[in-house]
Amino acid sequence: MANGVSHPDGSEWIKVATVISRSLAFLCLQYTDFKDGSVLEKAEFLSSLGLPYADSAGMIGSTEASIRELARLAKKSKGARGGKKTKSKTKSKRAKR
Repeated sequence: MANGVSHPDGSEWIKVATVISRSLAFLCLQYTDFKDGSVLEKAEFLSSLGLPYADSAGMIGSTEASIRELARLAKKSKGARGGKKTKSKTKSKRAKR
């Protein structure tokens, strides 16, 4: 301990690295177009940087449950729009008669 500087052990380094990574992720968000995006867009951007929804929720002023629900609804609506529409066979048989 030269000059009163302590050397943190392994668990301290993990805490320091976590704080730094979250701070950098937040700064990255502030300098992108996602800054003005929806809550889900911000959460997905932070998730792409490696932050779980629980961590990103606090940064963007939401809750993990809310973000998960928004993601579920977005996924559900994509599935509904992308499905192939087919005619039912009963209608086509009636049309032939």
